[in-house]
Amino acid sequence: MLYLVDQWISLLRSTDALIGVPLCLAGFALVYAGWRLWSVASFLSFGLVGGLIGQTISGDAAFNLVYFSVGGVALAVVGHLMAQYASVLLAGIVGGALTAVMLDVFRMVGPFQWLGAFLGFAGCAAWGFANRTRVIALITSFEGGALFVSGMTVMMGEISWLNSFFRSMTAESPFMVGFFLLVPTAIGVLVQAADANRTSSKTVQ
Repeated sequence: MLYLVDQWISLLRSTDALIGVPLCLAGFALVYAGWRLWSVASFLSFGLVGGLIGQTISGDAAFNLVYFSVGGVALAVVGHLMAQYASVLLAGIVGGALTAVMLDVFRMVGPFQWLGAFLGFAGCAAWGFANRTRVIALITSFEGGALFVSGMTVMMGEISWLNSFFRSMTAESPFMVGFFLLVPTAIGVLVQAADANRTSSKTVQ
């Protein structure tokens, strides 16, 4: 996972500044109206999850494009066909994965870790089913925030003083990177929730 993040950062550094514009626009669209674009977002989200699973199955420390592509395409198709329940599955996958990682940190491995991962999956999937709109808003806002920050990072490379300012800020306080991602995510969740509530109210009337 960390290797993929490093690859993404390396790609951004070598990308032309103009590429930052569509990245920012796509990120803004997901932050502002992600729940309306969920069919596309679920396709891409499942593709990413499938790619990560494929990379894990390969067992290769280096990035394996074949396993990543096969896993990504397979789960992307599943995400497209099951878009209505994709948010439930994603919530379960994230919950199960985080539970497994936390148990691994405390050296609780083997059957106990698998049981914990299953319970984490089941619990988060159940919560996701009861709060599908919120889960969709959270996922799309996070993805949109990541794309927006990536686009800004690409474009800032052409503005030396701005690039130096943000580089020095993140070097002194690494948590600022997470803060830059948290802000659009939080805004997106609030905006999408309000939009979904307005739409449901009009439907009822």
